[in-house]
Amino acid sequence: MAAVTCEIQWLTYLLQDFKVFFEQPSLLYCDNDSARYIAANPVFHERTKHIEIDCHIVREKLKKGLIHLLPISTTEQLADIYTKALSPQSFKSICSKLGLINICSPACGGYQRIWIQASRRKLIAILLFCLF
Repeated sequence: MAAVTCEIQWLTYLLQDFKVFFEQPSLLYCDNDSARYIAANPVFHERTKHIEIDCHIVREKLKKGLIHLLPISTTEQLADIYTKALSPQSFKSICSKLGLINICSPACGGYQRIWIQASRRKLIAILLFCLF
């Protein structure tokens, strides 16, 4: 969460250089309730004293209004497409939510398919997508 917060800060500075200003905080969706509570709670307890500077960065930006943390169900987390092995149904659902299309479709003008041996039992097809 701290890395994304830093990226949001950088993008905010970049957009300000281009004279684009936002009055609303950036929405940051988090599927970890504990992380959201720790980031929002300025009081430290014995159980949370091991938390490093990353948490302080998120707290500071949350307090300044740069970001706003919102809960999201783990099943609806769009970033999972980049970090987890998903079922075909979940993969297709997230692709449609992101606006990705299959370039194997004749309407997109061709395709490229790369096969990788993942295990003895299955092959994973990595299809290259283009933004719609």
